[in-house]
Amino acid sequence: MLADLALVGCYNKTAMPTHERDRVMLASAKRNLAAMAYFGLTEFQKMSQYIFEETFNLRFAIPFEQHNTTISASAVNNLRPDQKKRIEELNSLDIELYAFAKNLLFQRYGSSKFERLKAKDNDFEKRFANLGNIYYKQGVTEFNWDSNIDDALSTDH
Repeated sequence: MLADLALVGCYNKTAMPTHERDRVMLASAKRNLAAMAYFGLTEFQKMSQYIFEETFNLRFAIPFEQHNTTISASAVNNLRPDQKKRIEELNSLDIELYAFAKNLLFQRYGSSKFERLKAKDNDFEKRFANLGNIYYKQGVTEFNWDSNIDDALSTDH
């Protein structure tokens, strides 16, 4: 979903050999991901939320939820080795893109860089502990859809 399909003839799968198409799409996806101002990974929800808020100077009304287990994780444990291998083969481009994304995230915000980001925030400990806590919010970054909808529907204007 991150690749520029124009590079491979859009949905015309006969425009180039499959292996070449896959490599071009993967390179394009990596390039596009690297150019994004922000991306996060689900395994690092809290850090990702904080980075988002700092990148865009926005505050979330609710915290991101961290889910460390999924239904698919239990299914994977029941697969035979040949089934796991086949799934990895079919998803090899996604696996490589994920590895790239994780590496890029930690290049950008690895421990020392994340420490520098934290150091710029005089309220880091309190903010990080209260990410998404609406009662902690103050100032112009607070946004509430419900009150905006109520204002738009109000006949008082």
